[in-house]
Amino acid sequence: MNEIKELRKKRFEFLHLLYKKSGGNSSNIFMEYDDIGKELGFTEEESDKIYHYLNGEGLIKVMAYGGAIVITHEGVVEIENALSAPEKPSEYFPPAMNIIHVEHMEGSQIQQGSINSTQSVENIIKRGEDLKTFLDLLRNKLPELEISPEDKSEIRSDMVTVDAQLNSSRPKGIIIKESLNSIKKILESAAGGMIATELLKCLLSLSSF
Repeated sequence: MNEIKELRKKRFEFLHLLYKKSGGNSSNIFMEYDDIGKELGFTEEESDKIYHYLNGEGLIKVMAYGGAIVITHEGVVEIENALSAPEKPSEYFPPAMNIIHVEHMEGSQIQQGSINSTQSVENIIKRGEDLKTFLDLLRNKLPELEISPEDKSEIRSDMVTVDAQLNSSRPKGIIIKESLNSIKKILESAAGGMIATELLKCLLSLSSF
């Protein structure tokens, strides 16, 4: 039973990473499936099993010889449903809140259950309109940011996650906060530029990080 739980967890991590790397876009060819597994630290055997399962369930699709894959529309829906209700298991995965793979979190922790952290995520949700304004600004300025294509892709993925939460009837502040922390980390690495500094200032004004 524990082996099955671990496999279901890894399937989610695999599909979630593909979702983030593709920006939640089912028309984007991303990479070979075993490269995704390597980034997550999976063995070749684990990646192969996960690839065949997700393909069989229609959550990913093979687009080229050698294993180049895309996330399907059904895969996007499954991940966004999981992120919108992370405390609930889905047909394919266990509760997302227990297994979300958080990028760019060196030296940080996800807090659960404390009064201060609860207040923090509630404040983030209350500032939904301000967040949407910030995302619009970030979306417009992103092409001008002097950061790597990988970092731009990461920011786009985080924006998709925040958008999905803000448009949910039950947004989860902890997911929004971790996505904003990921964006903050990237902007800090490029803070020498005027645009990055402006964006970082706007982001920091939204909540205490």
